[in-house]
Amino acid sequence: MKDRYQQFAYDYDEFGSIEEYLGTEKEFFQSVFSKGKVESVLDCACGTGQHLYMFSEMGLDVAGSDYSASMLEVAAKNLSEKGIEVPLKQCDFRYLEKEYQKKFDAIVCLTTSLPHLHTEKDLVTALKSMKARMKDDGILILTQGTTHHNLSLPAIEVVVNKPNFSRVFVKEQDGAFQTIHVLDLYHSTERLESNQYDIVYKIILDDEYRRLLSLAGYKDVRIFGDYDQAPYNLESKRLIVVARCA
Repeated sequence: MKDRYQQFAYDYDEFGSIEEYLGTEKEFFQSVFSKGKVESVLDCACGTGQHLYMFSEMGLDVAGSDYSASMLEVAAKNLSEKGIEVPLKQCDFRYLEKEYQKKFDAIVCLTTSLPHLHTEKDLVTALKSMKARMKDDGILILTQGTTHHNLSLPAIEVVVNKPNFSRVFVKEQDGAFQTIHVLDLYHSTERLESNQYDIVYKIILDDEYRRLLSLAGYKDVRIFGDYDQAPYNLESKRLIVVARCA
């Protein structure tokens, strides 16, 4: 895979810090992890470390990996600034066994990370790799912003609008893939520039997740439409998958 975050990683957190999302999202993870008796968790697409910080604050034994060396560099900086030590490894989540021998109570792959893979073979390979690194009855959690509802929204969306910075999504889709052209506009006396990053996601929705997870050997697949654990439907603005490996 190409590292599409080689440059984007250093400005990625303009989306906002994890502290802005610690309400219902943290409550969701606490609820699922408590019921599943989760003590250890691997975030296998940890990005800039925002969720690693959240899980660490929850008192969990946390590890993080990502395909992008740039994302890991930013994650290490973010965690260091908060005085938190989390082991980080560069790893393709299709092949977690190359870096991890231990098994975890839970593995998470968040914020539309899995759909960076574009073939069924790669998707099932990744899901099987995650399953192999979980303990018996381990929990997998996937989250994404791609939903039936969000795919119907206008093609141009302003996702961040600050006095000195704007982030605009220009979206294209063909039924199988969605391309998001991310346009960053800096407009201050300190920084005046624009950057564009293109991210291509495979469109994976609820029924397709159930099929892929079944192929990978997962059981008890539940799909929610938000962090309040409401069932997923055509109006949901999030898609959250919780599955068990046995």
